[in-house]
Amino acid sequence: MTWLMRILVGLGIVLALVIAFVLLIGNWGTGGPPTQALSLSVGNRTVTVAGHYKSMTQESIADGIKVIVDGHEVVVAEDQLTVDGKPQILEPDQDVMVYVDEAGKVTVKVVHEDETAGQEASEEAPE
Repeated sequence: MTWLMRILVGLGIVLALVIAFVLLIGNWGTGGPPTQALSLSVGNRTVTVAGHYKSMTQESIADGIKVIVDGHEVVVAEDQLTVDGKPQILEPDQDVMVYVDEAGKVTVKVVHEDETAGQEASEEAPE
């Protein structure tokens, strides 16, 4: 009878170690900043900030909004987009998507409301 108890205790320990190992492997590599998303309206335009950013501030300006994401300045006015000082003209039916990947690279995508593709402008975040 004692050999049966020893086998059951041994199997219980092995099962507990297997479960702990599976949980450890499942959570491996998820220590980065969480994915976040925020949508803002500027007139009839939607500005979406999404991704793995660490810090984001927003402030209203006279004709639009200024968003600072991990040190990158994105200004969206009624007819113009400026990313870190580089301006781009916007059409009335274009929305703006700002995405920060896990490496800190900021991608700004301008998309027509009825399209899935648009023009892109990228900036590398400082390490």
